[in-house]
Amino acid sequence: MKSFHFILLAAAALTGAAWAQTSSHVPGTVVSVDAKAGQVVVKTDKGESLTFTTTERTQILHALPGVTDAKQWTKVTVGDINSGDEIVAYYRGSVDAKPLLATTLVLRTKADLNQIAQKELEDWKKRGSTGIVSAVDPAAKTITLKAGQRTLTVQSDEKTQFKRYSLDSPKPADAKPSSLAEVKAGDQVNVLGNKSADGSTVAAEVVYAGSFRQIAATIVAVNPATNEIEVRDLADKSKKPQPLFIRITADTTMKKLPEQMAAMLARRYQGGRGGAGNGAEGRGAGPGGGMGRNGFGGGAEGRAMGGGRGGDIGAMLDRLPAIPITELKPKDAIMVSTTMGSDPSKVTAIMLLAGVEPVLTAAPTATRDIMSGWNLGGGGGGGEGQ
Repeated sequence: MKSFHFILLAAAALTGAAWAQTSSHVPGTVVSVDAKAGQVVVKTDKGESLTFTTTERTQILHALPGVTDAKQWTKVTVGDINSGDEIVAYYRGSVDAKPLLATTLVLRTKADLNQIAQKELEDWKKRGSTGIVSAVDPAAKTITLKAGQRTLTVQSDEKTQFKRYSLDSPKPADAKPSSLAEVKAGDQVNVLGNKSADGSTVAAEVVYAGSFRQIAATIVAVNPATNEIEVRDLADKSKKPQPLFIRITADTTMKKLPEQMAAMLARRYQGGRGGAGNGAEGRGAGPGGGMGRNGFGGGAEGRAMGGGRGGDIGAMLDRLPAIPITELKPKDAIMVSTTMGSDPSKVTAIMLLAGVEPVLTAAPTATRDIMSGWNLGGGGGGGEGQ
């Protein structure tokens, strides 16, 4: 929605009197349409529900994907608008008027949005990179990322768009405008931009940054009706551990280690080998990848930034089949990557790995290594829901 909004603001300066006379505009999503009454109900980006009335003088334009010159957009009717379409409604007078009189409506259809999302996905696959922040240099406007054994310098400038993931959602769509000043060591960063010839530097166009939790836990209870599990964080050594509730969504990637793979990882970590950042087993932020619906992979909007090398832990986890919440049982041990949570006792799962008892027994500190490496690589079992 935001990029659409920017295009419309630019187009407003090009289309003459119809737009110039409009005093206000509201972006949102179409909830319902009454073509006979000429009315469109819009849920705004702020969550408000507004009803717009059209007349024979209302200009209704279809903003064609890839066409930024509004003079080339197609004129349509109210009957061509459908629920789920994105729209920017231009109107005169107070927003408190009921209904509002629309002077211009500009829409993008659901088909348009799918086409745009696919192009964005392809672009992230080609030019996306990811890593964990090891340093930030405000004076040079650079961020240093570590991904396995690789180091990548992210060069920003005044045109770079910074976004910060929500405390309660890993979705790029829920990220808020941010700045270089908010990026800190330990953040996970997804960046879009062209790399230098040697691949060591990326000229950042868009930077998504955020903090996430890597947790080793045992399941206390499973509630498939609410898609929620209660767990005990194994890092909480207090006599009365605080309950932690983890929400499972359609975007959560959930896998289970087969016994043989769990035993192999246990031997690897017990011997001090392997892991997301170790040698040939490390999962780097190589070419490829894409911006996932949840920021880390899965879903129609793409996968997490990062490529990685074949045969590493992340790639092995990617190939495992997804499991439903009903396969999780009380007393099971899990590793899970979650949001930070505005309420730290209630978080959302990004990626969850069951069947990890042998690994945690052999190496209790392996969780961050495995889950960070998997996040950086993708985890392709995410759902399609939103």
